[in-house]
Amino acid sequence: MTRRAADLLVDCLVAHGVDRVFCVPGESYLAVLDALVGRPEIDVVVARHEGGAGFMGVADAKLTMRPGVVFVSRGPGATNASIAVHVAQQDAVPFVLFIGQIERKDVGRRAFQEVDYRQTFADMAKHVEVVTDGNRVPEAIQRAFHLAQAGTPGPTVVVLPEDMLLDEVEAAVMLPKPAMSAHASADTVAEVAARIAGAERPAVIAGGLMRGAEGRAALIELAEASDTPVIAAFKQQDLFPNTHRLFGGHLGYMAPEDQVRLVGEADLVVALGTRLGDVTSQGYRLPMAGQALVHVYPDPLVAPLAVDPVVFARALAKAAPRRSNAKSDARARWAARLHGRHAGQAAWTPVEATDGVVFGHPVVALIDRLPDDAILITDAGNFSGWLHRHFPFSGRHRLLGVVAGAMGFGMPAAVAASLRFPGTPVVVLIGDGGFLMTGYELATAIRHRARFVAIVSNNGSYGTIRLHQEKHYPGRVSATDLANPDFAALARSFGATGLILARSADAADVVAQALAAEGPAVIDVRSSLEHISAFTTLSALAPAK
Repeated sequence: MTRRAADLLVDCLVAHGVDRVFCVPGESYLAVLDALVGRPEIDVVVARHEGGAGFMGVADAKLTMRPGVVFVSRGPGATNASIAVHVAQQDAVPFVLFIGQIERKDVGRRAFQEVDYRQTFADMAKHVEVVTDGNRVPEAIQRAFHLAQAGTPGPTVVVLPEDMLLDEVEAAVMLPKPAMSAHASADTVAEVAARIAGAERPAVIAGGLMRGAEGRAALIELAEASDTPVIAAFKQQDLFPNTHRLFGGHLGYMAPEDQVRLVGEADLVVALGTRLGDVTSQGYRLPMAGQALVHVYPDPLVAPLAVDPVVFARALAKAAPRRSNAKSDARARWAARLHGRHAGQAAWTPVEATDGVVFGHPVVALIDRLPDDAILITDAGNFSGWLHRHFPFSGRHRLLGVVAGAMGFGMPAAVAASLRFPGTPVVVLIGDGGFLMTGYELATAIRHRARFVAIVSNNGSYGTIRLHQEKHYPGRVSATDLANPDFAALARSFGATGLILARSADAADVVAQALAAEGPAVIDVRSSLEHISAFTTLSALAPAK
């Protein structure tokens, strides 16, 4: 039996468990769009920009731990979507980008919108494949999905010449390759367990590959069995209950120096599921000289112990030996120091400002109004520090942020999260800069009946860059001031609920109204620029006179 390659492609997606794809339609893959008609197994979410579609795919992958799938057209569509490929690489997220391409006979002629995707994505994608024969669609898809999840998860790219999609093919669907993961030997587990037991001040640094339910459970099991504090890697604060006595804080962007020094006192660091990138390591200072390190990550290019970190954590917990009372007392004091520092920093003291609402007010208003399984999302910017500092993640909350630091993630991620978990409250924090990059995906939210709350920090500035300016070029403000619309009115023009928060005393009521809205709601927080982050002010950054 013959069929079009486009129909075979859709059959292959279904076989690989794909139930949702994000796209912006394009003429270069019209046959795929046609093949998706009448296929209820796959929900097609149409975004308003390829960057938004890409971010939706990344967010969906973070939530499901399966590859996010995005379709875009050639040339401009592909380059618009490249931001998501970069984020998937930086964040170690499984992601498959399908790109429509010019006809095979025109390749190499500089045809309309022609791009050599092998060159374009060579430094970002784990694998780029151009499918020139429709009968090879099944193996190309099998390979792309397998490589996106193998070792360090990341992006793969499959290029689809538009005429190839019309090939009459006889090839059969190929099922997914079974997932393979390396496990440590019993001797290695016992050795590491003994090192943890022998340490006075051990610490686990937990990263993104522990984000699933099994990984979170393994972290608690290991921490409690070995009495070892758990410190969250950058943007991973949701992995461990923040009020647990063994939670040791979050190694975020430019963490306070006293926190870095305290973590530097650990006599053993066990890094699980993190690449120990420059932010988590605080500029590659952690682990410090003399600190012993056990690094567990399923990629020999990253870590010497290239095994599944979740399985390893479970095995460590079971192997944890009893400790002497003296050792237990020292361990308890160490854990108390780490957790006490976090708890002290997390405590919220209401602060008022003359130039707007301190952004901590709406963040703190969320604490008693969200269930402990809510999904919280941060776009890139200083405003996210209020959430990281003051919000007590339960261990069941899910936090979506971008390790890559890309602005514009927030709104598309909120759409993807609310579609994936329609009964779960979703809240996204966005700066005024990030909102105007992808806020138009409110239209996608309305179209697909997504429901979430977007809290916009409207301080008229690219705040993160302004903070760096004040540090390095004090008093010389350049290119960071913004002219903003009324975000609440803009939201209403899309058909969403639009609210304004101009007084800190109204924070609780406005947040409650937004959470009660039937569809998407946007809160325009007229926020203070003076209180530029959760850790400092413009006045404090100013040079002494």
